Amino acid sequence: MLCTVIDVRGDYAFVKYDNTGVVSEVAIALLPFGVDVGDKLKFENYEFIAI
Repeated sequence: MLCTVIDVRGDYAFVKYDNTGVVSEVAIALLPFGVDVGDKLKFENYEFIAI
């Protein structure tokens, strides 16, 4: 699933999934290093990958 980082607050990022529009709070430690607002990610096999 593809998603976009829409906000970063402290140790958490909020990602919006492109296909459903659902917004989820994700621990920043689970995301690729240096992720920032507007970055596109792919969630596959329980792992976030920068695209």
